Amino acid sequence: MSNDHLRRRRESTPSPSGSGLPMTRAELVAAVNQYVWKTTSKECHLDVDTLRRYEKGQSRWPGSTYREGLRAVLGVESDAELGFFPTRRGKSATPRISLGSAGDPSTPGDLADPVDRRAFLRTLTVAGMSASLDGLARELDLVTPARIVTEADIARLKSVGEFFTSWAHVHGGEEIGQAVSAEMSRAVDLLRTKCPTRLKRDLLLAVGQLGIATGSLLFDTHQHQLSERILAFATACAEDGEDWNLHAKALSWRARQAVWVGDVGAGLIYSQLALVQSDRLTATEKAMLHTAAARAHGRLGDVQATMRAIGDADDAFSHADPANDLPWMAYYDHAQHAGDTGHALYELAVHGMRVGDATNRLATAVAEHPNTYIRSRAFSGFKLAALTMHAGDPVQATEIAREAIQDSSGIRSQRLRSTALEIAAPARRHTTQDGIPALMSALPAVGRAA
Repeated sequence: MSNDHLRRRRESTPSPSGSGLPMTRAELVAAVNQYVWKTTSKECHLDVDTLRRYEKGQSRWPGSTYREGLRAVLGVESDAELGFFPTRRGKSATPRISLGSAGDPSTPGDLADPVDRRAFLRTLTVAGMSASLDGLARELDLVTPARIVTEADIARLKSVGEFFTSWAHVHGGEEIGQAVSAEMSRAVDLLRTKCPTRLKRDLLLAVGQLGIATGSLLFDTHQHQLSERILAFATACAEDGEDWNLHAKALSWRARQAVWVGDVGAGLIYSQLALVQSDRLTATEKAMLHTAAARAHGRLGDVQATMRAIGDADDAFSHADPANDLPWMAYYDHAQHAGDTGHALYELAVHGMRVGDATNRLATAVAEHPNTYIRSRAFSGFKLAALTMHAGDPVQATEIAREAIQDSSGIRSQRLRSTALEIAAPARRHTTQDGIPALMSALPAVGRAA
């Protein structure tokens, strides 16, 4: 039986974005993790999938730290008000690995006893991946006749992956969901098809590249559970093919997504796991991973760790040479580096720290991103507008936001829409300012292009 008490309480709590909509699961997860960090100085790793299980009633007695955080964020005094009550041992959902802190052991049937990061890293092997070939194939409902893999098949996979990535940079991910699913199904089936020994590694890496493109597109449309499974699958392909460059790219996306949904600890782990092979990575790839770590530290509000990670990223990028990079890293140029580090600093700047640095980096990204990366330009534009609004300059913020809205006119992306709506909360303090009402009316349409 579903836990309607918890679901209704969440849905009656306003979104912290100021959009006027109910709080999403991702927002609740982020708020609980932040509450625990601020009150105990311990990392908490409640994630969206776990919260979904709570709302479905699959677990009725979360760990004590999770219950305390949920009570505080949702404004209730008792566990019963959230539909929580002790259950008999073994009657809840199947245990799974938790990234929680050692101070929050979950009860049997909820999350398994938390593991330390080193132990968790050891589980990230092909055998331990949540996205097995058979399971992923069944989910994507593939039907492809058995045959022998050819070089043409591999070349096609690479071409499709490159097309999806280029499309997403310009148009977002929502319009091609069915095509992405069909292509990923064929790719998975090829791994289960007879393949000449000399082509096996190339096939693994081509499927992994397509998996990264697919996972990032699903991330863009907020299909987080399937996105994480496919990105985990792509990680497994890279590991099996012993390609540490592709491995780094997959883990970078997993880190970004984990931070987005509020699982900040997992984001740090993924970036650290990729950096274990730093001696095999290019300077550009190292910069990409350090910025992913910086975003996680920024979300936690850890100023020193954020600045240290940004310093590492800047140092790595200063040694970047595009001639050393693989084609899929072409996007990570000076504009992308400025934008990614600016996004990390944004988490601090909205609280009055490093405002100038964050503003300069985001402004650089907006100025330098070409139209081939217009979605990235729009992301940085909306972040810059929100930060400028926070800083108390509604006129300039409105102008920046208008340009970002214009950039996003042909993009369908829930992730971009969520970013745009971050402007709403600080803008409400300036509702009498010319242009603000029109801006507030335009924001909900971002990412919903015809």
